[in-house]
Amino acid sequence: MTDAFSTEWTCFDVSLDSGVAHIQLKRPEAMNSMIREFWNELPLIVRDIDHNARARAIDLAVFGGGGSTSQNQVQDRHINAEQQRHHILWLQDCFGCLDDARIPVIVAIQGGCIGGAVDMTSACDIRYCSADAFFVI
Repeated sequence: MTDAFSTEWTCFDVSLDSGVAHIQLKRPEAMNSMIREFWNELPLIVRDIDHNARARAIDLAVFGGGGSTSQNQVQDRHINAEQQRHHILWLQDCFGCLDDARIPVIVAIQGGCIGGAVDMTSACDIRYCSADAFFVI
């Protein structure tokens, strides 16, 4: 079983303070791009905190955004379309963990919230933004 607080994550720093789980993106040098590890780690972290009642709330800090989740393409456009549909459903499920959590998920946004980060923050219950925050799809 994964323990959100004792595992070393590629894309996130996770800590607990006064009953609040803090999840912060930790790849600012790469503009916190949403690489494959991001999509695998986020649901594991959130579901571990939620299912094991490790906190009363989750604070998700988003600094920057962007990224790519490209996948292999084949020549047949029908196969590509079906692969894309499955990929999109998988991506939606990754952010669904935020919406499904029984505890409030609060997100802090500083600077650019770009592309998929807009979708991610939309799945949270409460959004706080710094004065320099901006959103781009």
